[in-house]
Amino acid sequence: MGKTNVQPSIFFIRVNINVLKRLLFSGLLILMLFALTNCTHEQKLKDGGLRIGWAMEDITPDGPVSLYGQYYERISTYVQSPLKVTALAIESSDKTGNKEQAIMVSMDVALIWIELQDSLKKIVKDEIPDFDVNKLFLNAIHTHSAPKPEVSGKYGTLLLEKLSKVVVAAWNNRKPGGISRELQYVVVGHNRRVEYADGSTEMYGSTDREDFMGLEGPEDSGVEMLFCWDLNKKLTGIIMNVTCPAQVTEAKYYVSSDYWGEVRKQLKQRFPGKVYVLPQIGAAGDIAPRDLTRGYKSGEPNMWDVPGIIEIGKRLGHAVEDAYPDAKNTIKTSVIFKHAVESIDLPARIYSEKEYKKALAIVKKIRSKEPGDPNSPESAWNRFLNVIKNNEEIKEYGPWDNKVSDFGFVKKQEALVEKYLTQKDHPFCNVEIHVIRLGDVAFASNPFELFVDYGFRIKGRSKAKQTFLIELSSGDWRYLPTKRAVEGKGYRGYSAMVNNVGPDGGQILVNETVALINSMWE
Repeated sequence: MGKTNVQPSIFFIRVNINVLKRLLFSGLLILMLFALTNCTHEQKLKDGGLRIGWAMEDITPDGPVSLYGQYYERISTYVQSPLKVTALAIESSDKTGNKEQAIMVSMDVALIWIELQDSLKKIVKDEIPDFDVNKLFLNAIHTHSAPKPEVSGKYGTLLLEKLSKVVVAAWNNRKPGGISRELQYVVVGHNRRVEYADGSTEMYGSTDREDFMGLEGPEDSGVEMLFCWDLNKKLTGIIMNVTCPAQVTEAKYYVSSDYWGEVRKQLKQRFPGKVYVLPQIGAAGDIAPRDLTRGYKSGEPNMWDVPGIIEIGKRLGHAVEDAYPDAKNTIKTSVIFKHAVESIDLPARIYSEKEYKKALAIVKKIRSKEPGDPNSPESAWNRFLNVIKNNEEIKEYGPWDNKVSDFGFVKKQEALVEKYLTQKDHPFCNVEIHVIRLGDVAFASNPFELFVDYGFRIKGRSKAKQTFLIELSSGDWRYLPTKRAVEGKGYRGYSAMVNNVGPDGGQILVNETVALINSMWE
């Protein structure tokens, strides 16, 4: 009787335990599937109205070409790295239906002539009728290892073809996305204006002289980055703003996108899939990628050739990699987006009668020594070229030309004489600037090789949490030096002797840019 009563109970308990296990297992599976589904749902970003599109085209020339950026001609012998144009199209709509737009295009060339930008606008105006072409602007990385980016000629035809293609593609590639900002500090650029005891300054001057007093200005090691993402938190591209022109290879005889070509290689290795890079150069008119005071004694890679671009590329690649985790955790898809385009008249730099007479006397003195035959090896030009040729054979590092030679000196003095004689006819320089607010970030363009101090003035007064300055954009007005650079004693160096706009105009540019930026935060 006892055994009969107990056994059914044990069997019943065992059955219920097994059923319970199956139920628990099934429940856990359901919970896991729910959690996984819910997790995936949480990871996907909500569409906040921001549309982002990327595109890139190759603008590498065919065969040997003349490389632009030096007084003397250099014919390319091969392609060290391809030249690219990269476009980023951005659009947003607010709750009332108002739209804002921008297309930024970065070019692996030395500079941007406004004629090129205007010609591009005319081409794409009909191809993308829903875009306001006034919101399109170009910027250059300032490589000296690319052809002259003029509209006319074979290369100009290639540029306009590829530029129109990349702009239209970027616009058509717009998809919902988000952005995040990051700042890293990377040593890329150094001040290149060397000061001496007599008050004179020389670009790339020697620092082993007894009268060497220091470098004229500061440098900016900040690397501003704007990461762009799709709604699945996949990185699509990065705007990288570096305060140093891409001119490691400025005196070489090959086509090169300089350190930006290496940055692209580095990011391709570090991030799967297609990740675009849109390069921008900050206020860097007095900056170069060389530590003149150490002079390679510390074993730094050759910043006049390929080892230098590899080193800088690695440094910037590490910076992106370090910033990536935080950037991925701070993505925003709904941000304030504003884009202002202004045309500003800046006063031209004025030269005094005293400066004119001094320059004219120098010109007459040097030209009076010129031989009757312009092809003579004793002419200032041919002596200048001969020094370059000899230096290229015996020197490991540049610069190989000498801008304080008779030719280098007289060329600037002749330019000053010409400026003085025509300055009443051209009292202003009209410049186009673009100012964009994108969330907490401001972008501000200018058409100069802007000395770094001006960049500090804008960044210091800007209400944006990060301010990206974009030089060599929407025109080419060359160097804009500071008051310190212009008013020093003696020889002022190549970049501060003759300029379209001087320190007075530079401060107006700062004030106007700051006012536009800060108005977007009111």
